[in-house]
Amino acid sequence: MFVLHVDMQTKPGSEHALEKTFLEIFRPAISRQDGFRGVELLRPSEKGDYRLSIAFDERSLQKKWVASDLHQEVWPQMEALCGSYAVKYYNSVG
Repeated sequence: MFVLHVDMQTKPGSEHALEKTFLEIFRPAISRQDGFRGVELLRPSEKGDYRLSIAFDERSLQKKWVASDLHQEVWPQMEALCGSYAVKYYNSVG
């Protein structure tokens, strides 16, 4: 399984909008993709960045999603609510 984490620093006051965009736009769109395994937007318990966790069967299917027109439509809506973000890639062991 291929997993990526996106640590997202929200723009001030955009936390609610990020959560709403994730729930109503991003999650429904990504959930329909080939090889999709799961997605979570994690809210920090204390001050800090949100973490978006996305899992696909394999990286090639995640890349296919990123190249899709639908991704090009929905990701900018998430990105617009962030001051910055950093992506980390993982492969499951075993």
